[in-house]
Amino acid sequence: MINFRPILVVLAVASLPLRAQPPVSPQKLQFEVAAIKPTADRTLGGLIVHLPGESGYRGTNMPLINYLTVAYQVRFDQISGPVWLNSEYFDMEGKAERTCTADELHLMLQHLLEERFSMKLHRETRQVSGYNLVVDKGGPKMAEHDPEDREMLPIQFGGPGVQRGKNVSMQYLAFYLSGMLGETVVDQTGLAGHYDFDLKYQMDFPAPPPPPPPGSVGDRTDAAPISAVMVNQGVFDALRKQLGLRLDKAKVPATHIIIDHIEKLADN
Repeated sequence: MINFRPILVVLAVASLPLRAQPPVSPQKLQFEVAAIKPTADRTLGGLIVHLPGESGYRGTNMPLINYLTVAYQVRFDQISGPVWLNSEYFDMEGKAERTCTADELHLMLQHLLEERFSMKLHRETRQVSGYNLVVDKGGPKMAEHDPEDREMLPIQFGGPGVQRGKNVSMQYLAFYLSGMLGETVVDQTGLAGHYDFDLKYQMDFPAPPPPPPPGSVGDRTDAAPISAVMVNQGVFDALRKQLGLRLDKAKVPATHIIIDHIEKLADN
């Protein structure tokens, strides 16, 4: 099982679906300029950012697993592959020759990773315990984003218990909440627009677990992850009261990426 490195910044900057543009054949979806190389300076902060003008991605000091989550829009635990996905770090840049939709950029990044790592994979859809994101009684309380403003800063960390959204689609918000909660969230709002909001919620720090009995060894496995416990206590009420949205517990479809073959990076 892969021991994933927790990195919040990826979720904060992963791209979101944009306004409709003429479709492009998937076979032609390639970055005009593309490079991936092992990270030379591991002291740099790790991040993946969206290039200005909806034209691509730049990544610095990030494990391959993080690029995969952006490309395929899934959580870490929805990817099965070798352990080195999380231990080998890379810098990358992929730039298209034109303005693209987010779906097109996701396909371009998928094609780049599959080509450079000789990767073969398949997808499995599983019914899992998760949530439907729906509009609460009274309707949405978010401000519609100015369609003339193309800046993409989907959701950013504004401090403990604060998430700031700009130009956010509900599909992306559902994906972002999936990462926060550690469970699949599916957009069932029916809202096709893009929105701006501040989401503020109380983060409840759980009491530390009791010490293990004398003479025992190993780590405790019966405690919930601290991040999930901290988030779950406040985000549900905040979504309903501040954004006019609700999370309903349900069985939902979740895509899992199964890597059947992958090779270490060849020269660019």
